[in-house]
Amino acid sequence: MVEIVLGNFKKKSVRCKLAACTYAGPRLFDAYEEKRTDVNIAVFMLDDAYRDRCDNFVLVSGDSDLVPPIKMIRHRFPSKQVIVYVPAQHPTRGHAVELRSSAHASRNLPQNLLKPCQFANPLPDGSGGLLAKPATW
Repeated sequence: MVEIVLGNFKKKSVRCKLAACTYAGPRLFDAYEEKRTDVNIAVFMLDDAYRDRCDNFVLVSGDSDLVPPIKMIRHRFPSKQVIVYVPAQHPTRGHAVELRSSAHASRNLPQNLLKPCQFANPLPDGSGGLLAKPATW
């Protein structure tokens, strides 16, 4: 069973700190920060463990905020296995040492597997509009 749980993005004003910037106006811009995704993942993993919904967890993440729920699952449910796939693009951050060492096993998620799994661009939004993915994707 797959259940979609949406996260949130919080809008915040950020001041540009680039010294070489020549823009004379206010050096503020809107940025969006992802909120609660790691907490949602952690809560659902623990809920699945307590309800005995699975024996194996496969987590695709490089977020070390998920170390505590992995450790709790391993502590409370020693027969359950946690495997982490880290999307390793960055040579240093891609190591995710703490996350990898908290799981039973870990692997790199090959970047060439991600592109064919993305939605079409643009994607109909269901209400007559289109959603376009950022060029960096």
